[in-house]
Amino acid sequence: MRLCPITLWGFMRALAVSPVVALGLLAVIAAAQDPAAKNQKPQNPPAATHALRWNQLPRTACGVDVYRTKYPERDGRGVVIAVLDTGVDMAVKGLDRGPDGAAKVIDVRDFSGEGDVELHRGRFLNGGKQVGRTAEDGTPENYGAPDRGKIGDAAVWLATIKESRFKNTRVADVDDDGKKDGVFAVCVLAPKDAGDDHALVFVDTDGDRDFSDEKPVRNFHVAQETFTFHRKNEARQRRQLTCAVNVFLKKRLLSVHFDSGGHGTHVAGIAAGYKLHGQDDFHGIAPGAKVISLKIGDNRLAGGSTTTGSKKAAFLYAARYAREKRVPVVCNLSYGIASEQEGAADIDRFLDKLLSENPFLIICQAAGNEGPGLSSIGSPAAAHLPITVGAMMAKETAKSVMGAKLAHHQIARFSSRGGELSKPDIVTPGAVTSAVPLWNRDGDFWWGTSMASPYAAGLCGLLAGDLHAESPGRQPFHTWIKEALQKSGRSVPGFERVDIGAGLPELSAAVAELRELAAAHGDSPFLDYAIRTESPMAPGGEGRAAYWRTEHLPRGQIQEFHLKPIFAPHTDRARQDGFARRYRLRSTASWCEVMSDQVYFRGPQEATVRVRYKDGAFQSPGVYQASVELLEGDAVVTRLWNTVVVPHTFSAENGYRRSFKNQAADGWRPQRYFVAVPAGAGAMQVDLRAVDGQFSTARVGQIFRPNGTAIWAGRLNLETKTGKTSARREIVDGLRPGVWEICVTSDRPDEVSRYELAVSFTGLAAVPSEITSWSHGVGKTPSGSVKVRNLFAKPVRGKLSGSLMGYRKTVKRKLTAKNDTAKIPVTFAKGVSAVRVRSKIKGREYALVTDLAVTMREGGNNVFQAGFPDRTFDRRIDSPKDGAKCQLEIMGAFTHADGDAKIELEVELEYLYASPVPIRVTSNGKSEVVFYPGIDVDLDFELASVPPKTPDGCKPSGELTISEKATGQAALSISVVIGG
Repeated sequence: MRLCPITLWGFMRALAVSPVVALGLLAVIAAAQDPAAKNQKPQNPPAATHALRWNQLPRTACGVDVYRTKYPERDGRGVVIAVLDTGVDMAVKGLDRGPDGAAKVIDVRDFSGEGDVELHRGRFLNGGKQVGRTAEDGTPENYGAPDRGKIGDAAVWLATIKESRFKNTRVADVDDDGKKDGVFAVCVLAPKDAGDDHALVFVDTDGDRDFSDEKPVRNFHVAQETFTFHRKNEARQRRQLTCAVNVFLKKRLLSVHFDSGGHGTHVAGIAAGYKLHGQDDFHGIAPGAKVISLKIGDNRLAGGSTTTGSKKAAFLYAARYAREKRVPVVCNLSYGIASEQEGAADIDRFLDKLLSENPFLIICQAAGNEGPGLSSIGSPAAAHLPITVGAMMAKETAKSVMGAKLAHHQIARFSSRGGELSKPDIVTPGAVTSAVPLWNRDGDFWWGTSMASPYAAGLCGLLAGDLHAESPGRQPFHTWIKEALQKSGRSVPGFERVDIGAGLPELSAAVAELRELAAAHGDSPFLDYAIRTESPMAPGGEGRAAYWRTEHLPRGQIQEFHLKPIFAPHTDRARQDGFARRYRLRSTASWCEVMSDQVYFRGPQEATVRVRYKDGAFQSPGVYQASVELLEGDAVVTRLWNTVVVPHTFSAENGYRRSFKNQAADGWRPQRYFVAVPAGAGAMQVDLRAVDGQFSTARVGQIFRPNGTAIWAGRLNLETKTGKTSARREIVDGLRPGVWEICVTSDRPDEVSRYELAVSFTGLAAVPSEITSWSHGVGKTPSGSVKVRNLFAKPVRGKLSGSLMGYRKTVKRKLTAKNDTAKIPVTFAKGVSAVRVRSKIKGREYALVTDLAVTMREGGNNVFQAGFPDRTFDRRIDSPKDGAKCQLEIMGAFTHADGDAKIELEVELEYLYASPVPIRVTSNGKSEVVFYPGIDVDLDFELASVPPKTPDGCKPSGELTISEKATGQAALSISVVIGG
């Protein structure tokens, strides 16, 4: 889903991770400059200097250029990179051929179902001059027969590809004729009793009902053959969708592979492109690697959402490919969704199990685009064994693309952060130029952890290729690759472990580390350590990292880490018993005291590392981070993460308000403010202001809940050059106790912005909390009353208002893997301008899926697409036209296509009037009132007019609002749902 397809300056979201996909994403694309610089060729050592480098894909950031200069032939050859994404266009420059002159993309599979076409048995007619069949309605369908060639006695299947199947993708007009109603017949010929790979597929690309002028294609892995739909004037028409096929005769299925999203093509170019855009000296990270495209995203859904079982099936295919072909396979997953039960979602657990059973399979995955708040790593980036990759802006890219002069690299502000998890593992460049399909007109410079992950996958390809060159036939465990990258990691000034993990890898150092690991481990079955420790925010209260984000501060506390070796599959007990390791222990912070100087492992037994948080620690608000390092010599083998968040507290003593004066945001280095929501708070107000006379582009992109998920703050930003010197956001709905996080950054990485931040709370509460009845006498407008109580020791001077906004209806559906889409009719009656769609599912049910895609359709055309940003959904959808009759579809992509998992889905539809009915709210006849602490105030309300008739099964809905008189900030919103 959208989690990882994001990009665009301004960081629009698709998803990911979502925007669904492609994460999500899922794809939003940045307008970009065409590449205009040059670097070195991969086959020969480059000259000592070049006037320009391809800083749009910075190979210098991780030392790829230095390594390739020393080893020009070690370019990833012999390695396969599996791209799990929206598909890959194998005809674009950079992905058509490799350095060996052979095809770059060697296999394609579509697990999303987007390209599935049903085959029907046909027959030869008129002495073999025609092929045809009788349709279900009795209509004959006859076509000119294709050339049988050497097939002889052949079985015939027929199908049709309707252009209408593409209408909700970015390539709606596949033959570029200005219309979207084309019908293209398909004929499949195969020798009787032959396998799928012997089938010939003829597509009537010009729509003339004659196959004799069409060139056949076979299953793509056989000969890398493709087709495109015919365009009558190719010189003037440039949209082109490259298609490949896989035939499954027993299933009577033709699977057509294409990239109608563009995200997968961009990703593949970063990892393994060769001569990108036709430029002799512009390459991806591992240009010698081969690519297989494993399509998991359906581009007819928001952000190219994954479908039920697609991720799992693609990973299983990659693992089987690696085993059967006996080649190193690096998987790249630039997809994901927000994670609430980090590491415990079905897809997280599946990936950890898959890698434990396939030690030679390597997986890189995008961390997510939900940062910069702590504990915002997405799923399946939360899985432990894959390599989770955060995104950075390379200083050379910033200069070439943005004109920004940076002293150091910077972590992209959208890049998801760790805390509850010991993630990300590494960071790599996530703002790059790469290949795009020919139909794309939105630029080729994209942003996202979607782009950082394939950069890392390319590094993995080079590492695996180097080991093979040093020791022919030798394949590294995925844990060796990960450890080598982490050991070579360099810090990024201004950023902490939760931002960067082990940091920015340096390829030559990682190569040396991998060679040492391979020599030291020999044929040892050891893979990694399973780690568990108390962590209150983690599922079940235990996680791999100690993460304290509560008002309780663990001063003087003993923190125990339990470590247990993980061995390769099928390792016998004797080899496990022979395992022995001893490490020196070291803490990186004085407040985190290691209670012993070493830890010893023998066999499969668990070992314990105990640390003590000092009594006098955590005096000032902020983030306290420490790693307990397990050292082999001077090399860090494993880190045990400790993070303690100390929040700002709010009480009567500070008037439930804190102000932070004369603050500075230095580029994208987040200034973090943790606030503990006081008990009884009904609203939180956040004010961002410029400092008089000082430049500022300070912004708060998101406000983060205690679990790390984000509430988007809208345009809470300053721009002093245009006169915007203040911004405000209130959070009323969904405010709950816990430690929330507010992050402030500058708009650009090279700007220092001055600002002031104020956070305040009000403590009004309604009794009852929701109005469910009113008096509605004959000839009178509806009216009623409600009681409001101030729970804080601070008076609130409030202004009263209200409106009847529309009517609500609640719909319940059950989703299962076999029936994963809820279809709900939505009718926009006269006077209704929009519908607000709300839904919330349980955390454990959310952990069952890899995506939740929401689509509104009118007459089969998508009028709205989005994905669940987490396990809640709340979006307004405007009516496409007066009286529109639409269908709302919510698709849950279950991790497992089998099994009895289910989601109890409850969807609230609130139809919104174009002209809401005002509600007059008073207290003793006045619309302004002071709410004193502990004193109940009775509010009376009355509608200004008789409301429109509510449809059957619906309830009138609106809200009463209390705003602070002085600031206009919302202090309390009381929901009105009559009949609830």
